[in-house]
Amino acid sequence: MLTVDRAVLIAYFKDGEPHTGSGFRIDGEYVLTADHCAAGENYRVLIDGRNASARVHLRTGRRDIDLAILKVDEYHPIERASYARIRTSHAARLDECRVLAFPNWKENGRAQLDGYVPTGETTLLRGLKEDADNSKLTFKCLTPPPAAASRLAELTGDMTQRFSSQWRGASGGAIVHDGHIIGVLSNHVLPEGDSSLAFTPIAAVEDLSAERRDRFLAVLGSPSTASWAIVPSDRAPQGNRTSEAGSDSPPLVDPRARPDADSESLFHGGQLFAEQDQLAQAEDLWRRAARQGHTGAMNNLANLLHTQRKLGDAHDWYREAAERGNVEAMGNLAGLLLAARKFRDAEHWWSTSAEAGSTDSMYNLAILLDKTQRFDEALIWYRRAADAGHRDAMHNLAIRLRYRGQIDEAADWWQRAGHKRAQSPREKLHGLVLRTSSR
Repeated sequence: MLTVDRAVLIAYFKDGEPHTGSGFRIDGEYVLTADHCAAGENYRVLIDGRNASARVHLRTGRRDIDLAILKVDEYHPIERASYARIRTSHAARLDECRVLAFPNWKENGRAQLDGYVPTGETTLLRGLKEDADNSKLTFKCLTPPPAAASRLAELTGDMTQRFSSQWRGASGGAIVHDGHIIGVLSNHVLPEGDSSLAFTPIAAVEDLSAERRDRFLAVLGSPSTASWAIVPSDRAPQGNRTSEAGSDSPPLVDPRARPDADSESLFHGGQLFAEQDQLAQAEDLWRRAARQGHTGAMNNLANLLHTQRKLGDAHDWYREAAERGNVEAMGNLAGLLLAARKFRDAEHWWSTSAEAGSTDSMYNLAILLDKTQRFDEALIWYRRAADAGHRDAMHNLAIRLRYRGQIDEAADWWQRAGHKRAQSPREKLHGLVLRTSSR
């Protein structure tokens, strides 16, 4: 996937001065780069020896999420890129990362940069600096410039070079791991030496406003980041597994497996056994269907494993189904992650499931937002779930509306929730929906 014709040299003018940057072709007409490389005019891109005009198509407008898209005026067919999210929940070393970029020290030549990402590091930590950005990670390059900036200053006698960066021009280069784009180079982290480069994870688009996020995802060719691979591939939440599988353990399901009539029959057979409380038989049929790619079977199998307190195995099957697009599994995975105190991951999966139409996830997301005192957002999701017929959401919405003094609307929702008596000031919110089955 990292063919050399994907890497492009970007030339442009800013404040009348010429600048260069790097970019990565994500398909036949769009180039991924850094936002600060999209703040100029008169853009040209050099695509494997061809010079083409381009224009800025989409920017984040943010330095902390340093991503932008250029649109090339000439169409050159190329396979669409794929993407991966970086797991930062615990420290690891993501090896075999690679960038093709055009740093100044290559004199407008293409450089292949090999390196790794320490997933436990951020470029800065909030609390130490007020405007610190916690979204950027560091790419540790194993291909340093031919001479350090301080050494160049010493050799040339020009001390203004002492704190300059020879990495100018590399900004905007895409970092690729195992065939997936994982981020975009942003800037040289000069205090950490000549080989530390800050980058924005591509999954940071999820932190944009909903409108801008959706526009980026549309260009990237993904409805959400939920379907992207996750690297490193450690699949279980820390503390939930009784034993860890080796890094070379086989996948749960063949990535090419897709449900068919046989797996559908196995799934429904498992349903019948479960209804008769014959859980061993249900587990056997669901497991067979799951291995054939049936996501409903994966989700129901995970629910069964969850009730048996086999949380590591349940997590793996929830995630497999969620990453294949099963909305119930997304919500159930979120609940398991919440129990492991992985609040941000839980919110991500509930949000993804809710946007896909799961009323239970809309409701659970509202509760999470409510508990973290984001009351306006919580009210939106309570209302969406209530409008879709969710009784517990109607109950909680009525209570929150009464707190806000919207007595008449609160009374209406209270009645629609099925209550025969009037709402009192001491009513309690209903709790989370624990698990949702696939049917």
